Parts: sequence; C-alpha cells; structure tokens
Amino acid sequence: MTNNGQQLSDVAKDAIDRKLGDEWSDWVGDLTQYEKEIKEGKTTFLLFYFVSLFMLSLVFMLGYYLISPRLAQFHALADAVVFWVIIGVFSVIYIYSLLLLLTVATGVNFIFYSKKDGLHIEWIYPLVYKAASIFKISKDRIGHSLVRVNNALVYTTKKKFQADNLIVLLPRCLDGETRTKAAEITGKYGCKVFTATGGSSARQMLKKVRPDAIIGVACERDLVAGMTDTPGYIPIIAIPNKRPHGPCKDTAIDTNELEKAVRFLLKK
Repeated sequence: MTNNGQQLSDVAKDAIDRKLGDEWSDWVGDLTQYEKEIKEGKTTFLLFYFVSLFMLSLVFMLGYYLISPRLAQFHALADAVVFWVIIGVFSVIYIYSLLLLLTVATGVNFIFYSKKDGLHIEWIYPLVYKAASIFKISKDRIGHSLVRVNNALVYTTKKKFQADNLIVLLPRCLDGETRTKAAEITGKYGCKVFTATGGSSARQMLKKVRPDAIIGVACERDLVAGMTDTPGYIPIIAIPNKRPHGPCKDTAIDTNELEKAVRFLLKK
C-alpha cells in the first residue's frame, strides 16, 4: 500500500462517523428565517479569522503577564523561555496568515512552501464562528466564506497541478435536474463520481479510489466537516449548494462552477 493509501486508511479508522445532514440537527424547519442561498465573499472569513487570531494572542500574552512573576521567582530562564515560545509561535502564525491573505487577495502563491493543499487551519474555526455570532453572522455564512477562501487557495497554488484520479462527491439531496447536469459533466470529462451518504461512506470511497484531487458538493456545514476529515495533501474544491426548500431536500448548484472546477483540476 502506498503512503497516501495508508494515510487514507488511518483517517478512515480514526475519524468519527457522521451522516450527511447531521449538521442540521438544530434546524427547526422555519423557512421564513432561513438562508436559502448564501453569497458570502472571502473577506468575511478572513476578517473574523484575523480578529480571532488577535484576540487569541492577547489571551496568551495576558496569561503570560499573570504568571510571569512566579516564573521569574522559579527561574529567570523559565520566564524568558515561556515568553519567547509564545512570541515565536504567534510570529509564525501571523507570518503564515499574512502570506495567506496575500495569496487569496492577489492570486499569486506566497505559501509555496506548504505541504498542505487548501485551507487547513481547523484549530481556529470554533473561535471564528464564535466571533462572527456576536455580530449575528451565521455559521453557514462563515462556512460559505471559508470554502471560498479554500477554493481561492487551490486555484492559486495548483495552477500547474494536473489530476490523474479526480473524484466528484455529490450529496443525495440534489434535485433531478442538477443531478442530470452533474452526470453529464462528469461523464464528459471521464472523472469518477460518488454520491456520499455520510462521512464513513465518503472515507471508504476515498480509501478505495485513492484520488489525487476531490470536488465536493454539499452544504457549507458538511463541506467544512469533510475538508477537516480529508488528508491535507489532497486538494479539494468545495461547491456549496443552494437550499430553497430547506437542508437535505431538492438542493441545487451552479453546474458551471462544477465544470470550471473539473476543467481546472484536469487541465482541460
């Protein structure tokens, strides 16, 4: 088994199972207050990402300020080590974040050294969601912006990449017209397509197919969860669906966006 295959196998074993739609367990079915189609730009996620990062660094510095006298009493070197470790870690994070911003804003790859493809900073997502909720910005709008940032990274950093084994993951809830058009596109370009019923089935398919690139179609919540599940060396283009009748029922996508993603990854 290849290293990639082994890593996929490990992910399939270790990841927590989930079904598509589980992310909507808190939805009460009120369509009057429901965001049927979200169009959120990349700026929203980036703004709250930097706000969250700044607040996190302040918390760590405040914590250091409070324990510094005791560290100094214990040993002057301990105080210096803790201080410079905090400064060093956050310096690296801020430098990466600046390069991320420049890459997304300019379309020029400033993070060429990264071994991961797309946006993999899952550790800060809870803070971003929390910060956005204070301003009444929903998890779905942040998620939509997040996948747009991820897609921008893939389109910028993988300009010379050509997939040999592309898989398109579709949800069960697509309406008939959208599913037909999606089948025409995947058939036209000869890429594999799989209708996922949940996290477990998707992981098993990835283990079997061992793709070198993925196009995922789902709601923002399932897309973010799926991107988190997937090993970082596999580029993912995520396409959020439209949900005029509520989640998991007769959803649709812009099939032109799907074809654009297929053509980009296959270099057609």
